[in-house]
Amino acid sequence: MTSRGITIAGYVAFVLIGIGLHLLGRTGRSRIPSLGAVFSRAMRTRSGRVGIVAGWVWVGLHFFAR
Repeated sequence: MTSRGITIAGYVAFVLIGIGLHLLGRTGRSRIPSLGAVFSRAMRTRSGRVGIVAGWVWVGLHFFAR
């Protein structure tokens, strides 16, 4: 397997783990918060808002800019 394939597999695994944690958090029986709860908690502080905007900028520059 090439390094490109390993990188793509790593990103796919990261996304699948994130989706799994989000679905687990939405069941209500789990102690894991849903993605919406995490974002709403982060948006309460200025540093959280800056971090979320910085994350969106990073995603935009790396995946959507061509």
